[in-house]
Amino acid sequence: MKVYVEAYGCTQNYGEARLMQEALVGSGHTLTASEGDADAHVLVTCTVIETTERKMVRRMAELASYEKPLVVAGCMAAAQRDRVRAIVPRAKLLPPRKWPQIVELLDAGTACGDRAAETESEGFGWHDAIVPIAQGCAGRCTYCITRVARGRVASLPTDAIVAQVRRHVDRGLREIKLTGQDTAAYGVDIGTTLAELLQAVEEIPSEFRTRVGMADPLTVYPIVDELVRAYASEKVFKFLHLPVQSGSDRILEAMRREYSVAQFEEIVHRFRHAYPELSLSTDVIVGFPGETEDEFEATMDLVRRVRPDIVNVTRFSARSGTPAANMENQIVGWRVKERSRRLTRLRFEIAQELHDRLVGREYTVLVTEPGKAGTVLARTPEYRQVVLPEAASLGEFVTVGIDGATPTDLRGHVKSTEGHAQAAL
Repeated sequence: MKVYVEAYGCTQNYGEARLMQEALVGSGHTLTASEGDADAHVLVTCTVIETTERKMVRRMAELASYEKPLVVAGCMAAAQRDRVRAIVPRAKLLPPRKWPQIVELLDAGTACGDRAAETESEGFGWHDAIVPIAQGCAGRCTYCITRVARGRVASLPTDAIVAQVRRHVDRGLREIKLTGQDTAAYGVDIGTTLAELLQAVEEIPSEFRTRVGMADPLTVYPIVDELVRAYASEKVFKFLHLPVQSGSDRILEAMRREYSVAQFEEIVHRFRHAYPELSLSTDVIVGFPGETEDEFEATMDLVRRVRPDIVNVTRFSARSGTPAANMENQIVGWRVKERSRRLTRLRFEIAQELHDRLVGREYTVLVTEPGKAGTVLARTPEYRQVVLPEAASLGEFVTVGIDGATPTDLRGHVKSTEGHAQAAL
């Protein structure tokens, strides 16, 4: 069959969508970029907030209108099964932990999902490698529906992950993205740690860079010292995605985040002490039930102190089935929106200031993907994005000069080619 696959949400969702595509191709199916031309459709869903859920509902109905086999995968297939069935009764549901069953659901019967990682990815057009390392998380957050979908931590064996990374690198991919609902929770169920995994990946004898996905302060804090040491490898981007969610300890307790603002700041301090140029990304939820103006200002003050490069601002969304949905003192919508705008303005002011100080510098960057209007995009050792007007080979390391900056990226020009690690993409 010709299969159309569409994914939404986090990097882990996209990684699992890729594994499904590889499994389908390995079993004799072909992929199509046209939903109208497809014999079957696969929708990998996200339901983290209400607006995303509404989009998923719309896409389910649109794909169902073709009256072709439809597989609804991802988080809605696990956390909101009844809602999916009410919208598209004939759809087949594929929860995150069961993605290897995609071939069976589409009645191929010639390969299993375990073989997906061995399927050649050449020709898929991917310029990076997304490698899921675990399902689930160790937290108990009161607002999170994703935990309902993905459950407790279930880590993949280290040797299996290393083998998958090696295959990607051998095929010429140079940007490796390790992903999970909480990467720092990796190994808590199998007696290892994220730091040990990074050390094992580092031993692969090739030139590549690893980006570590979102890591929760709850699980980073107990291993912070060994994780900082693991980041010392030049194969690891000095990029830390550490979601704080609030600058108020009372709100963190209501969220059941199980760490304090002080612990978050201590983690940041330890990483920055070792890597002063660290790129820091964090997440903040504004308008959590009961959040006072003073508590929101505490979040603003935290952002001013810590000065993250990136702040992903999310307005609280009450998700049915989570404790926070029924909490008292829900914040009125206009106030949540106003707080979101204030924090977003501050976030971009800080990002512009941080990027302005990098103008005039030189970096050896990894060219990662095509950009707009003939440009290419590259990443500094700290994973800051650089827009380059010149043609450069994907997977190539080049020396660039930084000419300008915006809150979201740097602008530069190629000064010289390092002459190694070119990828045949």
